[in-house]
Amino acid sequence: MPSSLLNFKRNPVLSGAIVLTLAGFLSRIIGFFYRIFLSQQIGAEGMGVYQLIFPVFSVCFSLCCGPVQTAVSRYVAAQNAMPINPKQRSAYSPETVLRAGLILSFSLACACALILYAGSEFIADRILLEARCGQLLRLMALTIPICSLHCCISGYYYGLQKASVPAFAQLAEQIARVLSVFLICSVMTAEGQEPSTAVAVWGMVCGETASLLFSGTAYLLRQVKAPAISHSPAFSYLPKILMLAVPLAATRLAISILQSTEAVLIPSRLQIHGMTDSQALSVYGVLTGMAYPFILFPTAVINSVAVMLLPDMAQSQSAGNQERIDVTTSRTITCSLYLGILCTGLFLFFGDEMGERLFSSALAGSYITTLSWLCPFLYLSTTLGSILNGLGRTRTTFCHNVVSLVSQLLFVLFLVPLIGIRGYLYGLLFGQLLLTVLHLLAVRGCVHIRYHALHHLIRPMGALGIAAFAAQKITETILAPAIARPVIQLCISCGILAAVYGGLLLASQRKR
Repeated sequence: MPSSLLNFKRNPVLSGAIVLTLAGFLSRIIGFFYRIFLSQQIGAEGMGVYQLIFPVFSVCFSLCCGPVQTAVSRYVAAQNAMPINPKQRSAYSPETVLRAGLILSFSLACACALILYAGSEFIADRILLEARCGQLLRLMALTIPICSLHCCISGYYYGLQKASVPAFAQLAEQIARVLSVFLICSVMTAEGQEPSTAVAVWGMVCGETASLLFSGTAYLLRQVKAPAISHSPAFSYLPKILMLAVPLAATRLAISILQSTEAVLIPSRLQIHGMTDSQALSVYGVLTGMAYPFILFPTAVINSVAVMLLPDMAQSQSAGNQERIDVTTSRTITCSLYLGILCTGLFLFFGDEMGERLFSSALAGSYITTLSWLCPFLYLSTTLGSILNGLGRTRTTFCHNVVSLVSQLLFVLFLVPLIGIRGYLYGLLFGQLLLTVLHLLAVRGCVHIRYHALHHLIRPMGALGIAAFAAQKITETILAPAIARPVIQLCISCGILAAVYGGLLLASQRKR
């Protein structure tokens, strides 16, 4: 045990991934309850209007923040690996990389924020097709420069393989967002005012500010304790940052534009189907603001696996250890399938009740039940994409994502006007299925996957059926008479299903 603990401490990739997983999981729990509270304050239609501005934020992030953060992370890691001799590191230190990234990202973010602020009415009226988004876009413009700064600082700490600062900054952002919205809504309610959708955007501003204050303070304290080292001008490192950030930005921007186009089209296509503007926004808000994030909740686990997979794949490939690549790939695919099948069962059997009890919305419950079939494909495609990226197949994953998104967009364009929101749900399912198949074919081209239908599909599906039956009977005979609160009863029922499912898989594994 001591040796394993020592190895854990010496493995910054593993320990950092676990820290980020815990922070991400806590952040999602906080965000889950925040969405319930927010939906009660601004309603389904308000959630729909609020969700419409996120495609614009995604485009801005793809231009100003994400690619520069990745470039800073990679180059900080490279500079940090050099000898500690000040004379050898004075040319380009990790701090030089960070300052170059800050200059580039903040400059782009300020320009983007000014354009967004000045053109908010045009974007709201002509692109988002919703005039109420104008005020929200102007408020959101304030977050972009702030976001650019803390993203660069987070990239700096990722490069140093110190994940604790970005992890706690993420928690600080979520807590500040929730507390600020809660306080604003409380004050408005006390004064007899009805909270508007702008409250949620002010929460974004407060959250980004809190994240920057935490990460910036941590960086300044680190610099106070660090030995004095001469740095080259940050401008001299800008060309290297640009060389990596530009292609990354082009890739992310293409995907963001496709996702944004899809999000903007859904309400307008629903209106062609026969809904009013208010009905379309309400349906869109329930789907994207309540049901779909609920389905994505377990991806905190999958994302942590993806974070650990990428460097492990790259290291194994460089060492020529094909056996380790094959074994790791097979095991992670198996775990993703098991988790996906479990979540399908949970959302399929309890989805309607989740919508009613947690969101007070029967429509949300219906969407959660329908989207439950996404889980195996959604989780598996995330894992397979990380494996491909770790093997250096980034262009392949980009092309696959574009094909998947274009197929979903076609469903929105042609099927939603005919059958309503079900057309989009079918498009999501088809798009994720297509993405999973494409990723799987690409992985099989370079990795030997050890797969047995009996153990990877039939066994977990049988375990799920038994677990669902056991959970239903225990709920009817024991929980229902003993526990009066439906939400607690629901949580225990889900826990029973998951425990029986996991126990059956472990028991059958031992007998093999």
